[in-house]
Amino acid sequence: MAPSVLLRLLPLLSLVLAVPAGAASTRSTPPPADEVMGVLRRVETARVRGTLRVLDSEFEELTRAQPKSVMPRVYRAWLAFPADTSWNELKALSSLEPENPWPHLGMGLIYIRWGLLSEARAPLAAARRVSPDFAPALWGEGLLLQAEGKPAEAEARLRESLSKLDAPQARTALGLLLASSPGREAEARAELTRSVEAWPEQPEALRKLASLAQAAKDVRAAATAGEKLVALKPADREAHRLQAELWLSASEKDKAARSLERYVELGGADVAPLALRARVYAELGRAADEEKALLRLIEVELKDPEPLLRLSELTAARGDAAASEAFLVSASERAPARSDIHVRRARLCLKQERFQDALVSYRAALAAPERKVPEAEAETAELVRRFRLPATPAKGVPDKIYARVSLGLVAIYMERLKESPELKGNLKLQVQVDETGKATQVKVLYDSLEDPLVAGHAYFAFLDAQYPPAKDEPIFQYVFRPPK
Repeated sequence: MAPSVLLRLLPLLSLVLAVPAGAASTRSTPPPADEVMGVLRRVETARVRGTLRVLDSEFEELTRAQPKSVMPRVYRAWLAFPADTSWNELKALSSLEPENPWPHLGMGLIYIRWGLLSEARAPLAAARRVSPDFAPALWGEGLLLQAEGKPAEAEARLRESLSKLDAPQARTALGLLLASSPGREAEARAELTRSVEAWPEQPEALRKLASLAQAAKDVRAAATAGEKLVALKPADREAHRLQAELWLSASEKDKAARSLERYVELGGADVAPLALRARVYAELGRAADEEKALLRLIEVELKDPEPLLRLSELTAARGDAAASEAFLVSASERAPARSDIHVRRARLCLKQERFQDALVSYRAALAAPERKVPEAEAETAELVRRFRLPATPAKGVPDKIYARVSLGLVAIYMERLKESPELKGNLKLQVQVDETGKATQVKVLYDSLEDPLVAGHAYFAFLDAQYPPAKDEPIFQYVFRPPK
């Protein structure tokens, strides 16, 4: 080669050699790992708080400001984690800049979330390969090992990650791993406590921390963790339900009531927390609130008679006898075999001097097999004596039954005249008889006498009578006048 040609090539060679170190290279250098992990925590916090759009705008602006860096695009891809769109974008970025470990890490973490554990190994290995001391990749491997059911190896990998970078994400993973290992709950609490101190916006960590503290009988710590969870997720009704239980464990009944109120405001309708709310109000002596809570409870709890029985007590206490009895009737419909419920209604009717209704309920109580009330039999017998009912029911054709019942009616009427000498009037009844000759209903058509004991005697005497076996509706009428 001629010397002149060689002299012209030397400057060109120097220019070419200088290009890679300057403008010819488009590969960017990622920020430090702790800085990126901090950004990813911001993403997860925004996901919990529902403010991802704000971050999206911020990352979009960062993309325009740093056109040569792929990291803003990595951040934006993380916003959709673990959706297909997130994986596709990270895959594209890993091809665009294969020496950047973050896209590889992101793909590996998504695979773990998807449950595709074997597929997660390659991208995580790629992240370690391009950056051997890359602590976040160790964190990802720890998560993978845990998902594969290898807790000891997972713990070792997570601790190795933490030795290189104290990131709350890795510490939370370690705490949750330890929490699943019997006998290591105290270690788990310590790790999770450190993690949430550095990064409070972690619902799963807070929930587990509250559970661990509660199990350790550290009710104050449990309630504190639960309170942070509620503050983080104020619209999460289950968080409020859990917090109510934690406040109760800490003997904070007023706070528990507020948590349960918020649970209901958010649409909570499970039986257990609704019943708990009513119980808390009862313990606080807030009768009006307890009544409202029980009314809400019986809308969803359709079998248990206890809320209705408590409503009966509350309404009776404020003087609403009609409502009290209505709740007792509903309770007896839910639990017809409970004798005690029928007795409660019978006694309420007695207080109101509704003797006929009382004896109906007492009879139901004696027939019911469950929760017998020892005094019910004697109370029933006393009421039967007041009605002067015959020991054996009337039997035969309607005229014969009429004559037999007349004897008892005359006797009780004469007795009632001792208390009310001017007592007089007419009584007319109709009996519905079925094909077996059994009375199924006694209807009062007319009653100008208006004496509950006389009317009650007629009612039960005709109800208990045995009629000829054929459907019939006989009518019986009596005229009562004092003797001259």
